[in-house]
Amino acid sequence: PAADRATTSVAPSPQDPGSTATCPSPTNGPDASGSVDPGSVLRPGPSNGLRQSDAPAERLIIVATVLGPDCQPASGANVNLWHTDSRGDYGNDEIECCYYWGTVSTDRAGLFELDSIRPGQYRQPDAPPAHIHLEITHASGRLMTEIVFPDDPNAPQGAGRDEVVPVTLRETGSGDATTWRGEVTFVLGR
Repeated sequence: PAADRATTSVAPSPQDPGSTATCPSPTNGPDASGSVDPGSVLRPGPSNGLRQSDAPAERLIIVATVLGPDCQPASGANVNLWHTDSRGDYGNDEIECCYYWGTVSTDRAGLFELDSIRPGQYRQPDAPPAHIHLEITHASGRLMTEIVFPDDPNAPQGAGRDEVVPVTLRETGSGDATTWRGEVTFVLGR
């Protein structure tokens, strides 16, 4: 339900990574439609022959709208996504990537849903904050970015810096049923 969704963020404009794109809030987005087409739900899993990570994790659901440079829904955009497990590992020592990787196409309203786990920060000194890598391609444009979480003390402050998109999460449930929920809008560059 819409009440379980957090605030919308807008991706940085590739023409000016220091600013945010200026598309109005989509009227056909997740709050208006109520759901994402089931074929546009991404549940990333292991790649390159990796076994599933055994790290304990909390569920993460992000509903995303992808818009073209003209601010219209980017129907059929290809989303390639990867991230670490909750311990900050992409994979084991022999196979580097990834415990969580996958691709999906946006639905006719430009929507996709990520149903995964909340990633962890790399286990090394001065590591960047926990993040999710995204590469979004469509006939109208392309975007390479990372999702970060503003509640992470290591996350950069302010939207649109260094091609990083902050997504505010809201915790629902408790214990083993804890789910983090967020919403974001990405605007593709030409």
